[in-house]
Amino acid sequence: MSSKSMTSEQGGQQAYREFCARQPVPLSHQPWWLDAVCGSTGWSAAVTEGGVWPYFRTRRWGLPIVQLPPYTTYAGPWWAPLPGLWPSHKRLRQEQRTLAALAERLPQSLFFRQNCLPDLVNGLPLIWAGFRLTTRYTYEIAAGQTVEYLYARLKNTLRTDLRHAEAAVEIEAALDGKRLFALYQASLRRRGLSRPSVPFERLVAALQARQQGAGWVARCCRSGSDVAGLLLAFDEQRAAVVVAGRVYEEVPSGALHRLYWEAICFCAERALALDFEGSMLPGVERVFRAFGAHPRPYLQITRLKWAWR
Repeated sequence: MSSKSMTSEQGGQQAYREFCARQPVPLSHQPWWLDAVCGSTGWSAAVTEGGVWPYFRTRRWGLPIVQLPPYTTYAGPWWAPLPGLWPSHKRLRQEQRTLAALAERLPQSLFFRQNCLPDLVNGLPLIWAGFRLTTRYTYEIAAGQTVEYLYARLKNTLRTDLRHAEAAVEIEAALDGKRLFALYQASLRRRGLSRPSVPFERLVAALQARQQGAGWVARCCRSGSDVAGLLLAFDEQRAAVVVAGRVYEEVPSGALHRLYWEAICFCAERALALDFEGSMLPGVERVFRAFGAHPRPYLQITRLKWAWR
């Protein structure tokens, strides 16, 4: 990266930090989150007076690309709240101007891909800026529901799995980056995938330092070994499953389901909405639906360019 580009990216990061000091931003947009998953010099942002757009810039085959930061489901644009009394046409116009201005300030790259937050519903300005939009889905459980109410809404077969798991595994609160990553890595290996451990351990440390994370490990009562793990991140209003994984050899039935239920109870007791931030694979979707979660759409945006600076 040239010294000019480096200076520009450092300036964007500083302006972003100043914006976040004045305005509330979502959990995955917090500067400390980006420092953890990208490294303190591995990210920057497009910034205007009314909005921001953080990005993680890297290279593939020697070519510049922008993609989601590690262990982060949502990035994309965010803007300061607009006056509630504004008429809808004025609000939409301001949103369009902000998005257009932010898109112009993004770095040039061969390929760009991010997931926008579910709150972003008007993607027209992004289409006008040359992005391609695809609708994806997450599953959520709304805030303000009691544990008793949520348990009554579980699918019958899932309640059976949870009862079996109570006798087969012991749940331990463990915000431990190495243990959680080992269990997540076991799930990745089964699918022929891999993820870096260093950003994950930095993120766990940051969540622990800010008291904005919770982790659980399921230990087999018979062998005493760790068999499943789940990491949850949260702020004052929402929580999200960062990773969940398990080993596949002699795992007691319902071990991972038991951890999801632990996370649901944790959020219910604190009146937090829970975003599963999970896969759209049919088998995974069935599990989220069985927990009583509801689908919520979000936009994935991509852009391919053959020229960049």
